[in-house]
Amino acid sequence: MPRLFGWVGKVVEVNLSSGGIKTLTPDAEVYDKVLGGEGLAAYFIYKNFHEIRGPLDPSNIIVFASGPLTSDIIPQSGRLSAGFISPLTGIFGATHIGTRFAYELKRAGYDAVIVKGASEKPVYIYIEGDHVEIRSAEKYWGLDIMETVNSIRKDLGDQSIKAIAIGPAGEHLVKFSTIANEEGIGGRTGGGAVMGSKKLKAIVVKGIGDIPMADPEGLRRYVRDLNVKLANSTRGTSLRRYGSAGSVNVFHQIGNLPIKNFAWGRWNDDEVSKISGEKLTETFLKRPFPCTTCPVACKRYVEVKPGSKYFPGGFRGLGPEYETLAMLGSNLLNSDLEAMIKINELCDKLGLDTISTGNVIGFIFEAAEKGLIDKEVEGLRLEWGNADTIIKLIQKIAYRDGIGDLLAEGVRRVSERIGGREFAMHIKGLEVPAHDGRAFFAHALSFMTMNRGADHLGYTHTPWRGIPIPELGINARTDRYNEGDEMVDIVINIQNLMVVYDSLTMCKYAHFAGLTITDIINLLKLTTGKEYTVEKILEIGGRIWKIERWINNQLGITRKDDVLPPRMLTPHENRDDTKVPRIVEKWLPLYYRKRGLTEDGIVKELDI
Repeated sequence: MPRLFGWVGKVVEVNLSSGGIKTLTPDAEVYDKVLGGEGLAAYFIYKNFHEIRGPLDPSNIIVFASGPLTSDIIPQSGRLSAGFISPLTGIFGATHIGTRFAYELKRAGYDAVIVKGASEKPVYIYIEGDHVEIRSAEKYWGLDIMETVNSIRKDLGDQSIKAIAIGPAGEHLVKFSTIANEEGIGGRTGGGAVMGSKKLKAIVVKGIGDIPMADPEGLRRYVRDLNVKLANSTRGTSLRRYGSAGSVNVFHQIGNLPIKNFAWGRWNDDEVSKISGEKLTETFLKRPFPCTTCPVACKRYVEVKPGSKYFPGGFRGLGPEYETLAMLGSNLLNSDLEAMIKINELCDKLGLDTISTGNVIGFIFEAAEKGLIDKEVEGLRLEWGNADTIIKLIQKIAYRDGIGDLLAEGVRRVSERIGGREFAMHIKGLEVPAHDGRAFFAHALSFMTMNRGADHLGYTHTPWRGIPIPELGINARTDRYNEGDEMVDIVINIQNLMVVYDSLTMCKYAHFAGLTITDIINLLKLTTGKEYTVEKILEIGGRIWKIERWINNQLGITRKDDVLPPRMLTPHENRDDTKVPRIVEKWLPLYYRKRGLTEDGIVKELDI
């Protein structure tokens, strides 16, 4: 195999059933075709697909992968992708964690870790260079995510090690449990439950080598200028000042903010402002918090003074971002910002995806309002805006206590059991995030066709937020309700680009802050020594999308599943200036043709 740059060229496979550990060396062609990250995870799931018998069966595999741009030199490249068959949706699942763990994995000599089988007792995987072993984690079982990471570091006597872990929610197989550490959260599609089913509490890595680069000096020179561009851009500056929650008020104005389980299109402006990025900055922000190598620093490090209701002893730590403030705030008619900080802390430590958690709680509040379930349950009053009930429900979900056992299954299964499918906000079983197809028609088509389900990280609304993609001929736009067929091309091209971001692996806020496709091509040249073009970048993204779609086809996904939830095809109750995206029914057949699928949404052939 020729020498690789950017990639290491090795993958470690750990079988928790047999205890076997082996090193794989993928062909260079595999890296050329899928890059790394999510693409590499999808490739290995595809290769092992016919052995997988179910999401929580030991035969399911979980792949943790870095990408060719994963390097502590390159800004906003501190991302780790995890891929698996999702216990929440039953189809392809993936999540992405902002963490230095990915750098350390490559410095340890591996592009990815594949975990197979299941242990009888709790374990963690320890990786240090060529030394890989399975160790007991019985003493850490039951601890929350932060306690686990800190306890392992203390026991190893090494604060430099990096770890990813699950909390009680993953141990209890909550279908939307997370994989996380103190830096980042891999929230969507229930990877924590896959680890929990394998009795895998954590993976620990210590890097000891260097990441090979084709032109390290040229890369450093390029990155110096790139850091300045991203940090000083208008959008990068806004993210640093207000975080992702700087979008709360803007999204409320255009009908993109979820309110009362997506039924309303408008709430009281004063209530919305109470959970905005501006208010968070004014009241609780201690400092912006960057992921490793990030010049933007969109995360929030907050401080709550001692003596408060939810933090009698005070609190310092990561604060809520847009999705959390929206899904567990406005979506539940909850405007208590200090409670939101507590809610965020609990979800992060216990290991719950805040998007799915806010969605399923919104559903059960509406179910109680409509009489499908009692309003008084286990000493809790299920009512809009009740922050204390929200906090207690989060704890019940994480431990599958009482009603929490039902809610831990996700909104699709809850609605199937108690009724209310007409207001269950999910696509293919994945709860809808804090964005609305009635605000952006491009979002509606993308939600229906992204392979995880209701996935906002297709990022197809960005041109309507003033972000052009000149290499694709996409200008900043104002026609968010355009019904022309050109919208299909825009959605496909941006989806492909975003799949590439997850395979490089790069934070998508780099795109928001001004990273161009030309920058990506130049970074790949300096890192891997390989020549790329815009066309090749899109081709790779399309290939990975089709691998994931093929996996979903084998699991029963067809055109019947590419649908919006009924509520998103209904006008907002209290707003008449937003539009229902019925045009997607016209667009879907064209989307399939352009993707090379059959009329029923089936992949015809794969280039892999």
